[in-house]
Amino acid sequence: MGLLRNTIVHYTVITFVVMLFSSVSLGVVLSRQVTDYLIQTHIDIFPHVIRSLADEHPEVISFLNAPPGSAVPESVKIFFDEILSFGAVFRIKVWGKDGTILWSDKAEVIGKNFKDNPHFIEAMQGKTNYSKAMPEKAENVTERGHGMVLEIYTPLKGAGSFEGVVELYESDSRLYEQISTNIRFVWLTVSGAVTSLYVLLFLVFYRSHAAQQKIARQLMQTQDVTILALAYQAELRDMETGNHIERTSHYVEILARELRKDSPYRAPLSEEYIKDLVRSAPLHDIGKVGVPDAVLCKPGRLDPGEFETVKRHCAYGVMILEKAEQRLTFQSFLKVALQLVMHHHEKWNGQGYPHGLKGDEIPLAARIMTLSDVYDALRSKRCYKEALSHEQAVEIIRKERGAHFDPVIVDAFLKRERDFLAVSEQFADTPEHRPDPLIKDAACNCPEDAQTTGAGLVTGKI
Repeated sequence: MGLLRNTIVHYTVITFVVMLFSSVSLGVVLSRQVTDYLIQTHIDIFPHVIRSLADEHPEVISFLNAPPGSAVPESVKIFFDEILSFGAVFRIKVWGKDGTILWSDKAEVIGKNFKDNPHFIEAMQGKTNYSKAMPEKAENVTERGHGMVLEIYTPLKGAGSFEGVVELYESDSRLYEQISTNIRFVWLTVSGAVTSLYVLLFLVFYRSHAAQQKIARQLMQTQDVTILALAYQAELRDMETGNHIERTSHYVEILARELRKDSPYRAPLSEEYIKDLVRSAPLHDIGKVGVPDAVLCKPGRLDPGEFETVKRHCAYGVMILEKAEQRLTFQSFLKVALQLVMHHHEKWNGQGYPHGLKGDEIPLAARIMTLSDVYDALRSKRCYKEALSHEQAVEIIRKERGAHFDPVIVDAFLKRERDFLAVSEQFADTPEHRPDPLIKDAACNCPEDAQTTGAGLVTGKI
């Protein structure tokens, strides 16, 4: 569930950032295109409107050749009023061919000459052009205070030549009211589309991820069942199995989580490491499958040669797991399992087997497994001994602190020994979990089968 939650969070954040960036970029591009389109539309339409109106009022061309300040014919006034009522136009200037303002709705500029205006000059060459800027030129004294303005210069042609220019001023604020309306529409459309796409992709991802997680859980369960089957196969040959595998797995987890709270081993005990450790625990004696039945099930004390044969179960187990690991293309929990299988019979004082490792030379996983395995052996009934009480087992482990066991791990055990007791009682062996009585009697007719170490620490044959 934690992995699912983390994956969804990562997906949500990454997708949100990508889509936010994409939507903002798209919105900016579309907004600019809409703005440019609206401005260009005004630039393209207004000249056509002016020429059309001029065709309806032929007196306009005659007026362009009249002296500045001349009386404006009624037809020409109508022409000017029609232009001023069009769109967001707030000012009109009519230029004569010499650059003199012949008429404007602001009388103070009539009669002034601005023949050096580059836009006027270009218009007199027959090219419609425009300027979008703050009105700071000399002829713009009456347009200041309107913010950005759009000026459109439209040449008017008479009999074979251009007779003058009509200049329109469109307010930035009024023009951009239209632009803003369109931009809001663009942003709403983009936001809605991106949100819908995000929700759709999220649903597709969530369903796909949930299906993948289900398959992964099923594969994990299948793997765990396979591990337990292999472990039981090895344990059954020893005919002392019971619920040993379940109990030791729980003991290992209890110790690992206690050590993770506050101990020198806190750093390596990540959640992933603990999971691998718990999954590896059932395999600790898988190498028993390589020990001959004549030795493993011998009804009596093992001689030195036979005990050396039994010790090889650690190496056998590693051989089995290494074969499996060679088939993998990624690092799995088997890395931990290999350490645990090979070294769970090592002792802190260096008197264990198979390599006689001492102290921190012994992998942490194996040290945790060692205490868990011994506690279960002490608490379990065997053909050569009765089960010890929890108190007796705790006292033996306490005495073996620094000898058989890592002192830090013993301290962690002593903090959680009541949890060990609870597990041992919850998963206590029942008749159906014990080997067949006939087989048991045949294999265990001699109590001298027990081996002891340290201060009477009973561990059985192995």
